[in-house]
Amino acid sequence: MAQENRARSGKPLDISQKGACPICTSLKAVQSDYIGSLDRRVAQRLCNFHTWLVAKLADAGAAADVFLSMLERPLEEDSGHKKCDLCAWMHQQEQRKFEELAQKLSQPTHPEWLRQHAELCVPHARKMLGRVPKELQAVITLAVQRQAAELKGRLTTLSRDARTGKTIHPGLLGRAAEYLVAMRGLVVKP
Repeated sequence: MAQENRARSGKPLDISQKGACPICTSLKAVQSDYIGSLDRRVAQRLCNFHTWLVAKLADAGAAADVFLSMLERPLEEDSGHKKCDLCAWMHQQEQRKFEELAQKLSQPTHPEWLRQHAELCVPHARKMLGRVPKELQAVITLAVQRQAAELKGRLTTLSRDARTGKTIHPGLLGRAAEYLVAMRGLVVKP
């Protein structure tokens, strides 16, 4: 695909942030930037999710060109049975972000960030385990357990409060969903 010429990995991975998985945050920004300047030659086959995202985020002319290109294909070339071009591109970007995070975590100061402040979503934490040495695997596991314990306590309070009619816990359910399955609006399939 011609996208290799246009591939942008975005800004360097920012692990100093708090409250969100740095891989999710970076990938979402890369995805939005990429779709915002989409070229019909790099998006010939799209899944349901990315078709709707192109409709929402891409320049109207570029989206129209992509959709016209998709409409030009005969039925036997329908994208329903082939991989989505944007999913494939996002998978490549995700692999780059894993490499970048693994490299950052190998620096002496970053494992401490992981122990105390890391906010990795479960899917990205699982995928990172095979990319780092055993001692960092243990640190990632502890970071995920720390996040789970914090969320469990807050969700238990919400569950209890909801029985009495108090349901004001801003952002908690969204934060729990991001932790469990990654950020909304982010689909990465190999």
